[in-house]
Amino acid sequence: MQGPYHSSQSSSRQIPTDVSFLVSYEPLKPNYQKQAIRKGRGDSGFWAPPNRKIAYHRDTARAKLFRWRGGRVTELAHDPSSRYSFTRHSVATVFTQYPDTDHLLAVDFDAEEKNVVEDPGGWKVLGFRHQPQPGTEKIYSYVDVWGTEQQMAAPGSPHWVPQLLPSIYDYDPSQPAAATTWRPSTAGLIGHLPILFALPAFSAPPERLAQVLTGHLQPNRWVPHQFCHGRIAERGMVVTVYLDPANLKLSSKVILDQLQDGYWGAFYGA
Repeated sequence: MQGPYHSSQSSSRQIPTDVSFLVSYEPLKPNYQKQAIRKGRGDSGFWAPPNRKIAYHRDTARAKLFRWRGGRVTELAHDPSSRYSFTRHSVATVFTQYPDTDHLLAVDFDAEEKNVVEDPGGWKVLGFRHQPQPGTEKIYSYVDVWGTEQQMAAPGSPHWVPQLLPSIYDYDPSQPAAATTWRPSTAGLIGHLPILFALPAFSAPPERLAQVLTGHLQPNRWVPHQFCHGRIAERGMVVTVYLDPANLKLSSKVILDQLQDGYWGAFYGA
């Protein structure tokens, strides 16, 4: 279904300046008194987050709330002692597996609200869906927890690989499918909005979150920073996207779905 902003030429258009939503970051820490340290599936032996909702501590004192509007981010005041009551659009819980691997593990729900062990597949490594753009040679990479491809469909821009997305996810020309289905174009990254916002959070230490989001996320692009990465051991967070209560006409589910599907170009472009 076409929404109010849909256009067949959307890949060449910038994000409308009046579309907005809210996004919250809530650090999540494992509680090993509730569930013992887990190792990954198979023979990897990598650390894995708890798979039971009681085995977490939500660090509400360090929670942050932001407004995204037209590609620009501002920090909002909030009461850290209370949970957010806005209308939820989407959510993801994301953990780093560093230093075992540069992969990020995620589920598309709040891991303190639902047992991961009850979700098909449990914790998932981020994956991609390759989405060709009609009438162009571009292929967008849609990142989420259900993507079946392990690497992006085309080389990522040096502006955001490996700062936003670790190099382990970058286009690999040695893959057998590369010669027939992948095109060597830096088309950009789209995807599940909470994951698109988790990536910059992990790009820098936790104390730099507000500085990174407000200063380096711009319309359709990422501006590199000079901080060390924030993919530290056992770091996790719940990232939630809400409809903007101050802008409900232009902050609907339809519009936000269009945004994450790339109707206005890549969220992180060349």
